[in-house]
Amino acid sequence: MSYLGISIKEAINNANNGTNGWFLPAIQRPYVWGSRYENEIYICKLFDSILKGYPIGGLIVWNTDEEIPYREFISDYMPDEIPKLVDKGLHKRPDKWLIYDGQQRIQTLYSCLKYTFHGKILVYDLLFDLNNGNDPEEIGFSFVAKNSDLEWNFIRMNELFSKQPDEEKRKYRKSILNLNENINDKEEELIENNIDILWDIFVKTDTKSLAYFPIKTADEKVVNEIFERLNTGGMALSLADILFSKIKSEHYDFEEKLQGCSKEIYNSTGKGYLFNAYNILQLIYLLVKKGVRIDPKKVKPNEINTFKSTWDKLEAPLQSFFTDYLWGQFKINSNSIIPRNLALLPIMVYFYEIYNKGYKFKHISGQNLKSINSYFIKSQINDWNLQSYIDNFSKIIVDKAKQTSELFDFPIQEIESFISEKKKRNIEIYEDTFTGYQWFVLKILTPERIYQFEPDIKGRFNPEIDHLFPKKLKNRNPDYDNTVDIVWNMQPTKGEINGFKTNIHPKLFFTDKAKNGKGEIIIGSKYVNEYDFLFPTNSNNQIDFEDSVWDKPIEFIEKRKEKMIDYLQSKYDIKFKSDQKKE
Repeated sequence: MSYLGISIKEAINNANNGTNGWFLPAIQRPYVWGSRYENEIYICKLFDSILKGYPIGGLIVWNTDEEIPYREFISDYMPDEIPKLVDKGLHKRPDKWLIYDGQQRIQTLYSCLKYTFHGKILVYDLLFDLNNGNDPEEIGFSFVAKNSDLEWNFIRMNELFSKQPDEEKRKYRKSILNLNENINDKEEELIENNIDILWDIFVKTDTKSLAYFPIKTADEKVVNEIFERLNTGGMALSLADILFSKIKSEHYDFEEKLQGCSKEIYNSTGKGYLFNAYNILQLIYLLVKKGVRIDPKKVKPNEINTFKSTWDKLEAPLQSFFTDYLWGQFKINSNSIIPRNLALLPIMVYFYEIYNKGYKFKHISGQNLKSINSYFIKSQINDWNLQSYIDNFSKIIVDKAKQTSELFDFPIQEIESFISEKKKRNIEIYEDTFTGYQWFVLKILTPERIYQFEPDIKGRFNPEIDHLFPKKLKNRNPDYDNTVDIVWNMQPTKGEINGFKTNIHPKLFFTDKAKNGKGEIIIGSKYVNEYDFLFPTNSNNQIDFEDSVWDKPIEFIEKRKEKMIDYLQSKYDIKFKSDQKKE
């Protein structure tokens, strides 16, 4: 059997068709083109390649009457949407064709030519000249909002695709030309040529723009082997994708469940923390195979069910880690806040072990929570992020879990011994290293402050970092500049406050004694509660702005530093090592 040709019209009409329909086997990885960087540009170039007759790769489709779980293509594609699983009663349908290679292309063509993509529609500029030697980066395709009012020379590709091959092209072309009475001869010729090309490729069926290889066999193992060989080189499936395909060959909804958990994590962390299905699979691999480096070849057939059973026991503690710990303790709502995300896995392993002993987050003592916090902070600041570290930390936790049926404390001492004795690495925290991680440090110092990573209606982010004593303060002394650009003088705050306060002395700002360029009084006193570690206080427990320390910025910053360091010690058991050089 060799590759056969098929038109765009025929291929897209086959997708989800009730007769001889093309579908997605459940073992397929999710659609990824929609989440890639600059996906709209990439997709427009795909259509441009089709228009120019460039090859875009072949498809592999398998026709079988075996009971194979499969999914439909997504119509109106939106990010992270999961294709719908077809009812189990149709899994043995004899006329189904399952796409084993080509999902990304067919899904893209299907949504863009029949529905919407990211809530947008694909359009083409009929005045674009394909033959004028344009820069290869210039193309006639683009995306616009679904309900956009288009210029007369732009056509919606989904409307063009809906035309039937036997419809009159001349009538359609005339309807376009009638939209502009002032069109010149050159423009008319250009539009006629473009419509001819578009019609031949996307409406008629004579031009076979796609190549597909049909497979007919009852042996699913043969098809899976073809699938793996097709995707083990070049722009191949990742190792995680290949492992997913192995697991889904026996548990077809496995990845879908992990994706569902990922969405729950996102929603339970203030709609911000992205811990995707691949991250979860890596954690499961760590629990099953005792390492974080995924290698599908090391997973034996009899271990597939272990991955499934491990996941069944992991979902609850994993949700608790994000909901009760990262969000509950720190209000962390984005993985960008955390410098070393891999170093979080041992804490997840700890949650997994205690949950499977019947304990939950609420059973963790205050002192034990400090141990977890200590590991969390030290692992980020000291970069305990190597794979070998994570493997060994997890082994320490699992070994300790095997020694008792009771709740056990997070083994921070054993982990630190491993680091210092076997790796000869630092287990202490040095101030200069600590202050280098500004966003992370400010988050653990202000755990109740919620960071917002999208601009507000005024175009400002929440938070932005405000220097309490501004860097460009008027009448500052020579030592000032080297003192203020430090965490101890910083506050995460709303963008609107940061822009309002600008370079004003904090005492003037908070006591409404500052003026703007128009001579108007700046009311900054209403923002006092947006700042942490302010002092001193008066007998009414209010900030005492009459104290002379407000007129001594360097002294103020040093005392604020002391308050912040005291907080680190009391809440997290974190102390700085400063009496000797770093190793």
